[in-house]
Formats: sequence, structure tokens, C-alpha cells
Amino acid sequence: MRLLFVIALFLTCIHLDAQKNDKVLFSIGDEKVHVSEFKYIYEKNNAKDADYSKESIEEYLDLYKKFKLKVHKAKDVGLDTVKTLQQELAGYRKQLAKSYLKDKEINDRLIDEVVTRMKEDVEVSHIFVSAEAKASDNVKQGAFMKVNEINKKLDTGSPFDMMCKTLSEDRSSANKGGYLGYYTAPLPDGFYEFENAMYETSPGEISNPVKSKMGYHIIKVTNRRPARGQIELAHILLRKKGVNRTLPQTKILADSVYFLLQQGRNFENMAGKFSDDSKTKGKGGYLGFLAINQYDVIFEDAAFTLEKDGDYSKPVETEIGYHIIKRISKRDDSNIELLKKRIKARIANQDRFSIAEKKLIEDVKQDAGYVSNQESLDEFITQLNDEFFTYKWSSPKFDENKVLFELGGDKHTLNDFGQFVKKSVKDRLRYNKVKTFDQAVSELYEKYVDEKVMEYEEKNLENKYPDFKALMREYSEGILLFEITKQEVWDKASKDTTGLRAYYNKNNSKYKWPQRVKVMKYRVDSENETAFISTYKYAQKKDHDKIIDKYKDVEDMKISYEELILDKNDKTLSELKFKSGEISELKIDKTTSTFYKFIELVNPVGKTLEEAKGYVIADYQDYLEKKWIEDLTKSYPIKVNKSVLKSLVK
Repeated sequence: MRLLFVIALFLTCIHLDAQKNDKVLFSIGDEKVHVSEFKYIYEKNNAKDADYSKESIEEYLDLYKKFKLKVHKAKDVGLDTVKTLQQELAGYRKQLAKSYLKDKEINDRLIDEVVTRMKEDVEVSHIFVSAEAKASDNVKQGAFMKVNEINKKLDTGSPFDMMCKTLSEDRSSANKGGYLGYYTAPLPDGFYEFENAMYETSPGEISNPVKSKMGYHIIKVTNRRPARGQIELAHILLRKKGVNRTLPQTKILADSVYFLLQQGRNFENMAGKFSDDSKTKGKGGYLGFLAINQYDVIFEDAAFTLEKDGDYSKPVETEIGYHIIKRISKRDDSNIELLKKRIKARIANQDRFSIAEKKLIEDVKQDAGYVSNQESLDEFITQLNDEFFTYKWSSPKFDENKVLFELGGDKHTLNDFGQFVKKSVKDRLRYNKVKTFDQAVSELYEKYVDEKVMEYEEKNLENKYPDFKALMREYSEGILLFEITKQEVWDKASKDTTGLRAYYNKNNSKYKWPQRVKVMKYRVDSENETAFISTYKYAQKKDHDKIIDKYKDVEDMKISYEELILDKNDKTLSELKFKSGEISELKIDKTTSTFYKFIELVNPVGKTLEEAKGYVIADYQDYLEKKWIEDLTKSYPIKVNKSVLKSLVK
């Protein structure tokens, strides 16, 4: 308890020190807006344009002051206490917290972990006991017992090499003392716990048994070195076997190719001509990127010895032949953001995420002072009968003070757990005839604890992450801003008909129709296309009355019309000349044709309130908002710390 108190005091001091350094930029009454808040929102909303220039800072400060004034007003009238708004914010928080917790405490943590680990290669050996996922329960249990027996013998001083040769089930490495070579993070899916043990064990030390998708491993670490990374390579291979030449001839040929390269011959051409690697010779010997522990260690050492792009090695002898290796490039991991993106793609959907989540839960339990009460759980189990594995089961009633476990000062009772188990119908049905009461309750208890641990951690996100606290402030103030603006501006503009009419009367000169065009639109319906042509040609020469009179009683044809006043830029008039008697192009669509005939230009005229209502409401909203800001500024004077403001400018 004394240690926890010291840690809490230490964290409090850090928090107070951070607050002390976070200066006040401006204040509205008693409300203070600190530099950290302004910088967060300035950088977020301006992104790449957040250059901290004088003009940019002052422009955004003006906007932010207006924003904070409105939010201050909303709080002053008690909108932050309105239940529906609080529920809306709680809903947003629940959604955000789940994804934030996953990103910050699992995804980001895993990616950062790989970034750190990639700086080192680790030399390892192992003792292996097979227990694949598809193996039977008996095989898995036997493997578990065997690896723990081996571990006990190692603890009592049995030599690792000897245990490896006699008991390891990886026969390819057993006779070499379990030697695997150097590895680096991230290891493939299914080997995250192997990776953890590899990096958490000091050179010369031996790990406890760890599980992989293949089985169990006891790992011995012998060395660490700065990571070699990855290099892009090509090679020329001259094989020892399967070729029509002796071994001495192969060595002479390799030296000859190397000599020609030194004389300036093209590497790719030489690979195409001499290399015995049929898969790469057609590509100039290109191998792609080489990571550690992919090829023969002799080949790897020679490749990573090459210092510059374009360098190539002397002939290097491996078991399969002689290689001349060319370095094309070395992967540059100096851009951390790009590296993180590459790591994220590489480890996506790996088992490390579920393992990391379990680790997080255990860490939170420890930090939050988790204490379980096994007696309470045993009492719960004694009350069960066969109905437990059916949907009919209901939880027994227990003493309200019967605590099952404590977490972060909160007590979770046996009755709380009972309600959780009652809702877990699918699990209970699935356990029927498969698990005992003890086993079923144990699994449900673990799920319940995990759920409550994650809920606890979600509740504490604001305390752990300043970014999340800022994000929740954004949502909270955004909801308040919307509601107060709706009341003070939007609703008034749309519902205050008297005020809207008065504003229109005072400003009606702004709302005018531009010069428009009066046209007659004709429509002809007929099954006979010649009727369209004849009507159109007649309309070009005659006035409206004669057109209607001529075709009003024509059989199998109907002519209709309407007078329209349209904008001069209306697309339907794009082909019409604005001159007396002019007519648009004829448009035919199956059994219908249309055309327009110019009548006259209509001079600009004022719009009625109904005609201009959308524009008037928008302008009236702007007017109300400006007036509102003026009133708010008078009611809530803002004090800006000019020296702090000046210090922000770069």
C-alpha cells in the first residue's frame, strides 16, 4: 500500500507540474482556456496549414473565442445538465472509448513494441515439444506435462544442450543444441509468445515454457546484436552438383566471372549468361529483399557485409555452390510513420492482438487492485442444478453484500454476476454435457471479470490520455454548441415570422430576380413523327394563336403549351436566341416533342418573401448570429493573455 501511495503522489506531482506549465491563453469569466487546448484544436482543424504564423493564429483565435462564448452561454443556461444531451454524449463516448482503447492500448502498443524490437536481432536456441492446435486433448496435456518436466530439470541444473539432444522434438536443431540462429520481430502469426520470450530473456538465460501454434518451446538466448534489417539482392549462382563440370572447374568459373565483373561487365547480363539459378537468371539474378535467417548463414553474412548499393562480393561458397552477391539497396526504416504503417499491415489479424488484450486485462487488474473472493464463487456453484444448462434457469438470490470481486474500489456482487450468467444463455446451452458446473462457471466468471475490467479501463481514458480527454471535450462542446445555436439562431430564423418579415422589409432590395426570359413551351404528343416536324416548322413562321388554332383539332395529335419565365442561363434555353420569333431546337423523345418560343425579356424585379424565403432565412440567421455574438461579448468579457499569444507565433 505504501508503494501505491508513493506512485500516486508521484503521478499527482507530474500532473500538477504539467498544469503549471500549461499557461492560460484566454478566459471567459471564471472559465480558462489553456494553451494545450487551443493548440490541439488549432492543429487538428488546420492540419498542414497550422504554420503558427501571426495571421493564422489570430484568425483562428477569433473563431475559437466565438465558439467558446457560445459554449459558455450553453453551460450558463444549464444545457450541460439536460438529460437527453447527457445521454447523447454518453452514447458517443461509449463508441469512441471502445475503438480508442483498442487503438491506443493494443494496436499502437503492439506496433510500438515491434518498432523497438526491430532494432535488435536475437540469437536463440530452443527445446521443442509438439502440440499443434488440431492435436487431441490427451496429446496437448501430455506435451504440457513433458515441457514442464524438462523445465524442472533445467531449473535443477541439467545442461540445456543435453536436454535438447535427448528430449527436443525438433530433430533438425536437436543435435546442434537446439540452435536456430538469429531472429527479429515481428515473428509470423502464432509465434508472438515465442517473440516475447526471445526479447524478454537476457543473453545466457533460459525462458520458462512458452506456447506457439506448433507446440511448446523453452528458449535459450545466447546473443543480441544491432538489427541487420533487410537488403535487396541479386546473385550469380554456380552450383556444385547437377552441372557438367567438376568442382575445381566450378571454382575457376566463379573466379573468372568475378574477374569479368571487375573489368566492368554488366552484372545482370553475366547472371543471365552464367548463373545456374533458373528462377532468377532471367531477371538478372534478382532475389528481392533478404531478411535474416532466410538463407545459409555464410550467404547472409557475406550479403550484409556489402557496404554500398551496387557493391558485389567475391565468390562465396555455401553447401549448394558459389555465389557472387550484389547489393541493390538497403531498406530505409528512418521514416517511423511509414515503418509503422508497414508493420500494421504485416501484423494485422495476428494472434498477438488477442494475447495483448489478455495482457492488458491482467495489467489493469493489477493496477486497479483486483481482489477476488473464491468463497463467493464456490457458493454460487453449490446453488446450481441441471436447469443451469437450459434457457429456463434463473439466478438464485444472494445476500446483497456478498462481494465476488473488487476492482478500482468498486465492489461487484454475487447477484451482479448472477444477472450476467442469466443473460449468457448461448454459453450455458453450449456448455451442456460438455463441461461441469465448475468449468462452466469458471469460464463465465473469467468473461464477466474481463468485461468489467475493460469497462473500468474505458472509464479512465480521460485520465490516461490527454488526446482522448480533448476529443471528449470536442464532442461535449459540439453537442452544446448545436443545441444553443438551434435555440438562439436556427429556430428563431425559421419560426419567428414577424422578425423574418421585418428583416425582409428592411433588406428587400437585396432580393431581386435578374433579367429573365419569357417563353412559350410547346409539347406535341403523337404516334406520327411527321406531326412533330410540321408543327415545329409552322411555329417558326406563325404566332401563338395561329399555332394553337391550326392544330387544336388535328386527329391523332395533341398540342399543349405553358408560358414560363426562366433564368437566361437555364439549360433548356441554351440553343435559343433571345430575339422576337426565335425558336429553340426540336427535342423528340419517342412519342413526344418539345420546343420553346421566345416572347420577351423580363426586366429585373424584386422577389416576394415567399420567392426569396430560403435566402432571407439564411441571411437572417447570419444577422441573428452576429447580434448574438455582440450580446455574448458584452455579457461575458474575454481576457486574452497577449504575452502567451505572442509566444505561440513562430
